[in-house]
Amino acid sequence: MELGVQINLYEETDIPAAFWYATEAGFKRGQVTSHIHGVTADQVRQMAVAARNRGFHVDAVGCYINPLRLDSTDLSGVNAADWQVIAENMGMMSGAERLICWSGTLGKTLTGPNLLNGEEETFSSLYVILSGLRERVRGLPLQIFLEPFAFHVLDSVEACVRMTRRFPGGEVKVVLDVPNMITTRGFAAQKDLIPNFIAQMAPAVGLVRLKDCDLGPDGQRRFAAPGQGALDYGAYLRAIAQYLPEVPVILTEVTTIEEMRAAREFVEGLIREYGL
Repeated sequence: MELGVQINLYEETDIPAAFWYATEAGFKRGQVTSHIHGVTADQVRQMAVAARNRGFHVDAVGCYINPLRLDSTDLSGVNAADWQVIAENMGMMSGAERLICWSGTLGKTLTGPNLLNGEEETFSSLYVILSGLRERVRGLPLQIFLEPFAFHVLDSVEACVRMTRRFPGGEVKVVLDVPNMITTRGFAAQKDLIPNFIAQMAPAVGLVRLKDCDLGPDGQRRFAAPGQGALDYGAYLRAIAQYLPEVPVILTEVTTIEEMRAAREFVEGLIREYGL
């Protein structure tokens, strides 16, 4: 299991330095996520050059639009125009073909629930919009990856598998990020819940994200770097190795060299311990 890391790029980010941090922390691959609204083809080229100069292989590119509100920048600061620029130019980055966005929500914020997200009509609308996005990039070697989240349209194994089956050619896949979807009740039954969850979701998954989480004083999830929360990483990694052995694995919720290195060493230590 070769680990990658997520590199987040903002308007003010020193792009070459961001890749330097990742490689200094011991990573040779990962996900590059653009939070730049109004991103240009030249900026994507800068990302590609910086990755190549550091010998960093780009497994996936993130542009976290909300498919149900294509013109809005409310969730992650980017919209469909930015997605289009990334889609048309990301091939410069190691020939990357995986482009990740949210799975869609009618809520006003990332974590804000909206009962309409669970309606059949909303699910069908998401399918139509994804088909439209595919038409925008017809002819490009590109897969759309959706990142599920609690309260979003894809908030369960069933919804994820059902949506990806609508695209039998593999044009649409999902990201496995258990902390995004595990319920507060799920923490009490992780050893059983996590392996079953991953086994059922595996046919829909094209990439794995590793972060951690625990419950705050208010009973809500708080995300953290791998090893800094309460997730049962032994169960998590064993299930990934069993059901998703060929899927890229990306560490996230880390920014500094020290955070990246500590997270990598934590996960690699468990991989060795369990002989994965």
